[in-house]
Amino acid sequence: MRKLVILALCLTLVTPATFAKKDKKGGVKTELKVVKKENTKKAKAPKKQEEVAAKENRCCKVVTLATLQDSIAYAYGMAMGKQTNGMLEQMKNDVDFSLSKEIIITSMLTQLANDSANMLFTENQLAEVYSRTNNILREAMQKKKEAELEKNKKASAEFLAKMEQEPGVTKTESGLLYKIDRLGDGEKPEVTSLVQVHYIGKLMDGTEFDNSYKRGKAADFSLQGLIKGWQEGICLMPVGSKFTFYIPYELGYGEHGQGPIPPASTLIFEVELLEVTK
Repeated sequence: MRKLVILALCLTLVTPATFAKKDKKGGVKTELKVVKKENTKKAKAPKKQEEVAAKENRCCKVVTLATLQDSIAYAYGMAMGKQTNGMLEQMKNDVDFSLSKEIIITSMLTQLANDSANMLFTENQLAEVYSRTNNILREAMQKKKEAELEKNKKASAEFLAKMEQEPGVTKTESGLLYKIDRLGDGEKPEVTSLVQVHYIGKLMDGTEFDNSYKRGKAADFSLQGLIKGWQEGICLMPVGSKFTFYIPYELGYGEHGQGPIPPASTLIFEVELLEVTK
């Protein structure tokens, strides 16, 4: 919906004279004509594939950019075209609507020309369409979100059940799974401790979303500010240890997810406890 509003705002900002073309009677032409010429004769020499494709995809007349203002106008048109294509793709993906580009361009030219006689919506009707569209998109996104959530919950449960059967994996009362890769002999932190760690964070499919090793610097954390899976897991580690944690979403970022982490995601962390700093 935000993209629709932005598009509408963009259309009101462009100077009508830039795009409007008057007919002999002084009216504004808003009809879109797409002409495609086919060459029935054989070419003497084969053309490059990209040149042929460019000619076939051409839908409008070629313009000459003679001045800076021409270049600005063309750049403005490109920006609006990209934004419109993004909106069309979003509508197709979210609610399976295929909006007519011909209608969009006709409406755009009418608006740019301030041709109120040929405008099919009043401002109130336009607001009503926006409101209906917003409701449709909101309902579609909610259904999509609920479907994704249920899918992720099922995948997480299956993954954890499988990992629980792996040799060397231990399950705590909270549901946290962990495997000891290396057991150190230092002190164990408490939930109020400050710790220094190296770690790698992954999703169930192996997608890596965080890595302190790649940054070349260990991370310092207050355990009280971390997700529950880290708080519990790191308190099991003597300094010098390296554990792998399999953290259920209930002990991670919950049903909402965060950043690159999808909703209801089980998290995999390889953690090396370097030091308890306080």
